[in-house]
Amino acid sequence: MIQRIQTIFLILALISGALLFYFPLAQFYHEFFGNYKLFVTELKSMDPDPKITTSFWFVSPLWLMAGATVILSLVSIFLYKNRLSQLRLVSFNILLNISLVVLVFIIYSDKITKLTQIEPSYQIGIFLPLISVVFLVLANRFIRKDETLVKSTDRLR
Repeated sequence: MIQRIQTIFLILALISGALLFYFPLAQFYHEFFGNYKLFVTELKSMDPDPKITTSFWFVSPLWLMAGATVILSLVSIFLYKNRLSQLRLVSFNILLNISLVVLVFIIYSDKITKLTQIEPSYQIGIFLPLISVVFLVLANRFIRKDETLVKSTDRLR
């Protein structure tokens, strides 16, 4: 049955993962060194003449992980008949979202700080994977509850 409560949580996790492609993760602003925004898809300079340019492949781990979280949420929605596979995918999706946040905090903020000599100020985009984790944990909880309910009814037969 696709009309379960965990489907709503998975759809909300899917939406928050998709919004990650539109909102910046961090902003690096200094009057003299420049103004940069870190998106999942690029490090965008807000200055007319950027001092630092990066390639598309600089942020490729970010957009690959963000895309994988969106795809896993979508696939998990349609695995309602196989709850154990749905549990595994949701658990892996939680791990991917947490590692995405850790990747931004530890690796990318340090790399960009070394390149630009500017400390980051984190934007709304950094909270979207955390919101997605909350929805995925709630979905995981309700999937487990359904699984225990099915197992208990099997014992009664």
